[in-house]
Amino acid sequence: MKELPQNYNALETEKKWQQLWLKSGVYNWNENIAREDSYVIDTPPPTVSGHLHMGHIYSYTQADFIARFQRMKGKNVFYPMGFDDNGLPTERLVEKTEKTKAHLHTREKFIEMCKKVTGQARKDFRELFESIALSVDWNQEYHTISDESRRISQLSFLDLYKKNEVYRKLQPMFWDPIDQTAIAQAEIEEKELDSFENYILFGLMDESADPKTTNWEGLEKVEIMTTRPELLAACVALVVHPDDAAKYKGKKAITPLFNAIVPIIADEKVDKEKGTGVVMCCTFGDETDIHWQRKHDLEIRIIIDKFGKLRSAETDFDNWPCLDAAKAKEIFSQFENVKTDHQDKKLSAKIKSIELLEQNCLTAKEKKPIKHSVKCAERSGSPLELIPTNQWFVKVIDHKEALKKKADECNWHPEFMQHRIEQWIDGLSWDWCISRQRYFGVPFPVWYSKRAGEEGKIIIADKSKLPINPLVDLPDGYSKDEVIPEADVMDTWATSSVSPQLSSKAINKEFAVDYERHQKLFPADLRPQAHEIIRTWAFYTIVKAYLHGDSIPWKNLMISGWCLAEDKSKMSKSKGNVVTPNDIIKENSADVVRYWAATSRLGMDTAFSKDVLKIGKKLSTKLWNATKFAAIFLPLIESEPTSAKDDIKKNIITEPLDKWAISRLAKTIEKATEELEKYEYSVARMIIEDFFWNVFCDNYLEAVKGRYYDETPENKQKRFSAIHTIYHCLDGILRLLAPIMPHITEELYSHIFDVKHGKVGSIHARGFWPKAADYVVDEEAEASGELMVGLLNYVRKIKADKNVSIKFPVDKIEVFAADDIIGKVKGFEKDFLNVTSTTSISYAASGAGEKLEGFNVSTIVTLGQKAEVA
Repeated sequence: MKELPQNYNALETEKKWQQLWLKSGVYNWNENIAREDSYVIDTPPPTVSGHLHMGHIYSYTQADFIARFQRMKGKNVFYPMGFDDNGLPTERLVEKTEKTKAHLHTREKFIEMCKKVTGQARKDFRELFESIALSVDWNQEYHTISDESRRISQLSFLDLYKKNEVYRKLQPMFWDPIDQTAIAQAEIEEKELDSFENYILFGLMDESADPKTTNWEGLEKVEIMTTRPELLAACVALVVHPDDAAKYKGKKAITPLFNAIVPIIADEKVDKEKGTGVVMCCTFGDETDIHWQRKHDLEIRIIIDKFGKLRSAETDFDNWPCLDAAKAKEIFSQFENVKTDHQDKKLSAKIKSIELLEQNCLTAKEKKPIKHSVKCAERSGSPLELIPTNQWFVKVIDHKEALKKKADECNWHPEFMQHRIEQWIDGLSWDWCISRQRYFGVPFPVWYSKRAGEEGKIIIADKSKLPINPLVDLPDGYSKDEVIPEADVMDTWATSSVSPQLSSKAINKEFAVDYERHQKLFPADLRPQAHEIIRTWAFYTIVKAYLHGDSIPWKNLMISGWCLAEDKSKMSKSKGNVVTPNDIIKENSADVVRYWAATSRLGMDTAFSKDVLKIGKKLSTKLWNATKFAAIFLPLIESEPTSAKDDIKKNIITEPLDKWAISRLAKTIEKATEELEKYEYSVARMIIEDFFWNVFCDNYLEAVKGRYYDETPENKQKRFSAIHTIYHCLDGILRLLAPIMPHITEELYSHIFDVKHGKVGSIHARGFWPKAADYVVDEEAEASGELMVGLLNYVRKIKADKNVSIKFPVDKIEVFAADDIIGKVKGFEKDFLNVTSTTSISYAASGAGEKLEGFNVSTIVTLGQKAEVA
């Protein structure tokens, strides 16, 4: 045994072990070990956003508890780290870091800027993850813009294209005017924004009337309510409920200001109780407009461009069915280059529209201020517009039921999180849009032919040539002048959705880089992730696994919650409540911060708490001091014990109280193992802590101190029974706490159990988790031990009530109890007398005896059924 330093220097020690772990390769995956002996983790590749926050510590550390446990349990753990460094999040980071905009640079120049910034960001993330002791195998690191990741992503696309599960289509898409790209349904968030209910007047004319002779002033009017009057020029119909259709039979509507003639149609989607019961359909204001346009084959009039501005160039006024096309064109010219209300509150097309309507007496009543839900981009925060664009889609709507079945084949921890993905799948209304009109992403391996007779034909790259960049590379047999390269890139989720395959280096047998490796790693055993990306990362990964091979991507999902501020609000810079992880680790140590992360229940949001950090510090200090105290006598052990079970069998551990501690430890190992198998790391922590504090420190160590220090020949056996018991308890405690507090447990183990440590190399080595079978469950010893603890707590209470120390001398204690209980008490009598500083103890049958007065003379303790239970 090596001598322990007087005090524990956490920061120095943690840095030392972090370097030694990396050097020793204790966390490395061995590709030659059979799949059944491996445990594969599909680690979340964090978005390289440039912002390191406590959420990273919180969720990644919780996953690490399981990785360390499975490794110590004997599994060959595949635990990689990826970095999601392509796509729109990275571009926004680069624009912010370099104080520029992507469109101000050539594509090539901006991509080089992205590579430079992401390289530093990955370095920062790695340093953070190493400082918190994530036991990842850095040999398996990947990032989503690398050649290898681009190859796997493009293989995924080719497989889906071959299976007709991906397609390109021109259709209305939610468009972000800030980031200049289409987005998927999962990237949309609803925001409550200020607006107005505007009541405006449409004209009504007979279908048979001649537009050339029709005058607006003489028309019958119908009132409608809208929150988007700026879309009037895009109105293509009025829609009423079928119950009201008879009123408008043989009629057409005339739009105010522009005098366009539009049909009046009936549809059950109209809510008769909302507004006036008459709705204008514009192309496109919302998803209902898309539904009506398609269902009723309505005209399409696009008036908003990709920057959220109204443009006359988008509108063919000369071909409108209109009372006065020239006048309509002149009115619309006043909106040229004016942004919609969503994009510019001061000078907006909405405000301009209302002003013109009011000036021309085309409003029915005063506008009404409201708050309503508006679809916005999750990343930029910008309200979205619906604009027809060509995009690539993965089919999901056709597979909704199959995808729910695949989600059900996975084990969700906690179980209720499965309901979230089922709700998301049920609510899907369009296929997954995977194309983005940006720069820094994985290119589609696609060109479009310009050859005569095959104009627009889609040309797909040869899989053996991947990865390719269609802007630079050419398809076989075509010249530069014969093709148009696809300029769009894949959404970053299109790559993250194959994170298990990025690690396994294959999509399936046909589209593989290394299919043998794929068979060893796919499907994974575990996907740890946060709950807010169930609808994206979990869902998309299930989609890809199903479409590529009718498989599930992993067997288990471990869902974490959010890290909140101390007041339980969301952390944000604007609120000034952000906690920086690097500073917290330096102030408290990595082990203490990991302890805090272990106090949260799986799937639950948890507030950052300095009080919990204090508890973690207290545990660390107690672990050090208790081990240092116990280690005083451990060198007396002549040879390294094999197991507690053997020591009991050889009559080395003989005393009831020692067997009680061993039995409690056996059950602690069994229960903690069961909880960790269920991914309930927090429950396991509580079980382990309970043993350490309540069994080992507060009761067992205190009770056996007398035997510990008694060097008389007649006490030799009992003394060695205690020393061996302490040896096994410390050995078990340190190994049980190792996944949660890896540094201090490694440090203590390397000193106290230096021989064993030298053989295995690390407390975190494969197969070094304690096994309950190496201990002995002794129910009789446990019953005796619980009696002693109950009796000891009773005496402690009496002394506390008298406001004296537990060491305050007691002349005599009389125990009134049944004979079988008295027999058990006598088994730990000497330990009990020592710990309570009592001179003598006597026994009498239950209920007999006289209660003596005076605490300093004697204490009467009655043990009956109630006390036994207690």
